[in-house]
Amino acid sequence: MSHFSRLKTKFKNREILIECLKELGYQIQEGGFIKGYHGQQAVDFAIQVKKGYGIGFVLNEDGTYDMIADWWGVKGVNDQRLLSTLQDRVNAIQRKYTLQMVLEQTQKQGYSVVERTDDKDGSIRLVVRRWAE
Repeated sequence: MSHFSRLKTKFKNREILIECLKELGYQIQEGGFIKGYHGQQAVDFAIQVKKGYGIGFVLNEDGTYDMIADWWGVKGVNDQRLLSTLQDRVNAIQRKYTLQMVLEQTQKQGYSVVERTDDKDGSIRLVVRRWAE
């Protein structure tokens, strides 16, 4: 019996999500399956990690992607640690995803980034400008 854990996310834009994952150093595998302890799970796309069986993303009816993984039986990983690890990964991806969405929207509305500051607490400050016509 597999023990796939499913984490809800608010990721909707597939292209930006994949771009963010690549920027974070992950290789993307389109479609297929991720392996689990005693089985496999169909996914829309997946990333491979050093420790574990892989992490998949599955599109929901509401247009968001769930993050799925099964690391049951991997040495040093228990349910609590798995959820913590997945949440850490989601947080890193979420920061990158949010930034890309903001940059995309500002560009669509005719703004350009004038200044960007990355603070020690992980927050990012953007100053944007648009020339009035």
